[in-house]
Amino acid sequence: MSRRTSRGRQRPPEPATVSRDWRVTAVAAAGVILAGYLAVAKFLGGNAAFCTTGGGCDTVQASRYAVMLGVPTALWGVLAYATVGVLSVVGFTTTRWLVAFAIAAGAVGFSAYLTWLELFVIRAVCGYCLVSAALAVGLLAALIWSRPALPGRRSPVRPVRLVTLGAAATVATIVVGAAIFAAGRESGSAPYQEALARHLASTGAVMYGAYW
Repeated sequence: MSRRTSRGRQRPPEPATVSRDWRVTAVAAAGVILAGYLAVAKFLGGNAAFCTTGGGCDTVQASRYAVMLGVPTALWGVLAYATVGVLSVVGFTTTRWLVAFAIAAGAVGFSAYLTWLELFVIRAVCGYCLVSAALAVGLLAALIWSRPALPGRRSPVRPVRLVTLGAAATVATIVVGAAIFAAGRESGSAPYQEALARHLASTGAVMYGAYW
């Protein structure tokens, strides 16, 4: 009787596999440091290192695209990198890996959108932004490299599903970001005007006028 009972019992579900990848953690940490530095520089109103006043990086940082929902755009990058980094430290289950993959794909798409804005709207290029975009691509590549091995037609990490998830995350991030920037278009000033004002303030320029 006891044998039948033991045979009839169902085995408890096996715990989800948890894996860690130091490459994902390292790239995410580098992204947090870089984006965090740009966010702090924007908060303090100063120039980032090696960025001349009125130069490409300064012009990008002075543009309205450097602020999103009232905070530096770079701060959103910090949150994205930090979230993926925390997930990699805690350990990837299949669900956590999919969340990290979607965030990384969205970060790549948004970085591409910001680069397009620099080239065709702001007409200035920020070296720090290009490095951050490269880190986003590297983060996505590191995640793909550490993809869980779950064979089968219904695997949640099969290529077709990942392409769909990545494309959806990319498009959604770009659409939301573009809508937010478009909503604040009227309140922003031209990037070269703000950069010029910062340059004049940093050099101690004084305007003198006379009336006759």
